[in-house]
Amino acid sequence: MKETHDLTEVLKTIQEEPTVVLAISTPDCSVCHAVVPKLEQLLTHYTFPAYHLDAFEMPEVAGTFQAFTAPVILLFHFGKEVERQARFIQFEQLTKRLDQLNESTDQISYDTLFDH
Repeated sequence: MKETHDLTEVLKTIQEEPTVVLAISTPDCSVCHAVVPKLEQLLTHYTFPAYHLDAFEMPEVAGTFQAFTAPVILLFHFGKEVERQARFIQFEQLTKRLDQLNESTDQISYDTLFDH
């Protein structure tokens, strides 16, 4: 997972890559200190571009992604947000969604994504 301070790079990647993972955290967030390493470990099984953004160092992140708590994990598929988890991260659900997105390089319909 790449740590960056370049929001333009992140937004460009979201538009250009089929699937992108974002983790937004703050330095004083104890939950973040547990979630981010666990997410990094999970992402070793996938080739998706992934970014770790610090909302304290980059306050514009909160407004851009409407992330007003931490941590927030966002999944984008073909430029659209398809998964958002905040504060209490459900890794089992996140893994299922990542597996689903990993199986196909084609755009997945919302019906498929949200059919539980």
